[in-house]
Amino acid sequence: MKNIKIITVAIVCLFTASQLSAQSIINNDTDFSNRAYLRAGIEPATMLTLGYERKFELHSLPQNLVAYAEYGVSVANLRNAELKAGGILPIFQRRNFMIINDLNVSAGSLSAKNFDSNKFAIADEMAFGIYKPLWFFALTAEYEKILLTRLEHSDFYRETYYEDALDGWYKGSGGMFQFGFETGRTFARRYDVHLEFKLPVTGQFNAYGGSPAHLNIGLGFRF
Repeated sequence: MKNIKIITVAIVCLFTASQLSAQSIINNDTDFSNRAYLRAGIEPATMLTLGYERKFELHSLPQNLVAYAEYGVSVANLRNAELKAGGILPIFQRRNFMIINDLNVSAGSLSAKNFDSNKFAIADEMAFGIYKPLWFFALTAEYEKILLTRLEHSDFYRETYYEDALDGWYKGSGGMFQFGFETGRTFARRYDVHLEFKLPVTGQFNAYGGSPAHLNIGLGFRF
């Protein structure tokens, strides 16, 4: 049981690298409905992520919905990757102040010395900030819950730690909170630069293993 707990913590820590979002707001952009972006993250692992957003007008709601999909890989190991899809929707607006919700689901793979794993997770982020046509600044709070994890133990793990370790699916292998801020600037109405900083803690608000802080830098192109 102790070994399973150690592996669970490791999975949550290593998957953190691909959990950060880097969307600049395009919900209220009257000129463009599409956006492609590239993001680099300095975290427990250095991640590169390529994503695409599409804005949809919702006639039943006063705000537009932005749907997105992205794929990220670790620079150090291309087998560590994640596919994510979600939606961004402003839920409150008063002049330039907005509260924006980002709900997403993800599937990822991780290869480590002791095990290979796959995971399925759901996450929700709330952003509270000032959103101008060409720049924004927001405070963010996010929670991610890993719903299912599949573990396949390596021969090294079996020979070194536990010979009878069982491979298989495990339910609910942990979650984490992240608190921080994000800011961005749009140039020539098409080109976005985005910066994001977050502090992670466990679901019980304890200190998080691995990187004490996460930093993302992103570039986007609207069309």
